Amino acid sequence: MKKIMILILLTVVFSLSAQVIDSAFTPELLMPSMINMNKLTINHSMTFSSSFSSNNHSIYESVYTNHLNYNFSPKLNLKIDLNFINYGSATYKSGIEFEGNNDNTSRVLPNFQLNYSPTENMKFVIEFRQYSSPFDRNRLRF
Repeated sequence: MKKIMILILLTVVFSLSAQVIDSAFTPELLMPSMINMNKLTINHSMTFSSSFSSNNHSIYESVYTNHLNYNFSPKLNLKIDLNFINYGSATYKSGIEFEGNNDNTSRVLPNFQLNYSPTENMKFVIEFRQYSSPFDRNRLRF
């Protein structure tokens, strides 16, 4: 019993005398990086679309996009969009019953844009875009 009391007393004394050093937990030390995270903005968006035709076929598409924007300087910034897309088709049977056509597909379509404005009246843009549309899929014919 005496050993337990001494152990509890030592634990309490050391706990009370402990000091938290705030400077040891700065964001720079917690996450070392070459990228200044204060210049990075991240936004998200989600869309869902579907259509139904008169010949009992339907298509659907859902898109989740992660928008990243990094400002290197007031004259130079980089925008990246990562689009996670899921699409497919179904056939209407009766009532509220649909049958999938086993063509459910998921893709990642990246987009990026690099903007440089050396002066107020001059702008250089390098851009790469991929688009997803339910109207350009040859295998989803109705």
